[in-house]
Amino acid sequence: MLRLDADIQSKTHANIDRNQKDYYLREQMRVIREELGEGDEQSEFEEYNAKIKALHLEEKAEEKLLKDVSRLKKQPFGSSEAAVLRNYLDTVLELPWNVTTKEKVDVSAVQKMLDKDHYGLEKVKERILETIAVRQMAPQMPPQIICLVGPPGVGKTSIAYSIAKSLNRKMARIALGGVHDEADIRGHRKTYVGAMPGRVMAAMTQAGSCNPLLLLDEIDKLGKDHRGDPSAALLEVLDAEQNKTYRDHYLEIPFDLSDVMFITTANTLDTVPRPLLDRMEVIELGSYTDEEKLMIAKNHLIPKQLAKHGLKKAQVRFSDEAIREMIHGYTRESGVRNLERTIAKACRKAAVIYAQDPETKRLTLTGSNLHEYLGVRKF
Repeated sequence: MLRLDADIQSKTHANIDRNQKDYYLREQMRVIREELGEGDEQSEFEEYNAKIKALHLEEKAEEKLLKDVSRLKKQPFGSSEAAVLRNYLDTVLELPWNVTTKEKVDVSAVQKMLDKDHYGLEKVKERILETIAVRQMAPQMPPQIICLVGPPGVGKTSIAYSIAKSLNRKMARIALGGVHDEADIRGHRKTYVGAMPGRVMAAMTQAGSCNPLLLLDEIDKLGKDHRGDPSAALLEVLDAEQNKTYRDHYLEIPFDLSDVMFITTANTLDTVPRPLLDRMEVIELGSYTDEEKLMIAKNHLIPKQLAKHGLKKAQVRFSDEAIREMIHGYTRESGVRNLERTIAKACRKAAVIYAQDPETKRLTLTGSNLHEYLGVRKF
């Protein structure tokens, strides 16, 4: 009996000692973490759980995320699996699950904005206004996917920015030029080292709302190689019937893209795959006429370039004759990019004249003295 009693006593002491040692070490770890600014782990898990429940996701998606939090709890401190899970949960919680901006669907407001930002392009504006009128009459319908096709420099990207501003939608741009890996669009599986979500999900996080306007720029420049075909990955994104439950490889839970307004741009349709083209409404932008270029230069390009070069309106004057001469003799293009560069060149020459002789009153560029600023006519 005495031997048994002594045995029990010694085991009890050993357990108490072990528990005290564990408690002492855990307390030390907690204090060290607080000193490092890493906070309490338990409160971190509770915070994750609260954030996930606040999203009001579908039952299965919520269950999966909560399961990941409980897996994270079981990971030893500093394990690589814990870092992967933390990154994953942070990425999912950053997405704008239920955040929307109030859309202003007002045809006259959109028309005013487009007229203010772009001169000409009547057919294009008309087609965009029709799309917005349909949104006004039937808001429950998924937005149409518009493809703007035209030569470089005619204002495809800036039209998309104007539409986003006038509809009060957030805007994110996805540059597709040179993308030739399917994982760029759909993301990598999270088991890979350095895995991250695809460009569509990254753009949603950047936009910060569920109903932004996503601009898919240069869709005709998509590549294709042994790593897959990114245009095939875009088929699901750009289909109103399928993108309600879009699954990114990294997220593994469905995300609703049905409220997103997609606008794509291309220089030519020859390289766009047919199934992808079939999902989009094509609007062609022709080149500008000389009169349109003249008005664009007067209303937009010249004021912008004068401000860029630190010149006042009163200091440099471009006559209509000089602008026409620039259009005919120095640029000859379908857009207005080279025209803007030519105006910038003339502004730089004017800036040099003012810097060397501050007493100069006013410079006027006309057809006859333009060669002094821009050199010999090119055409």
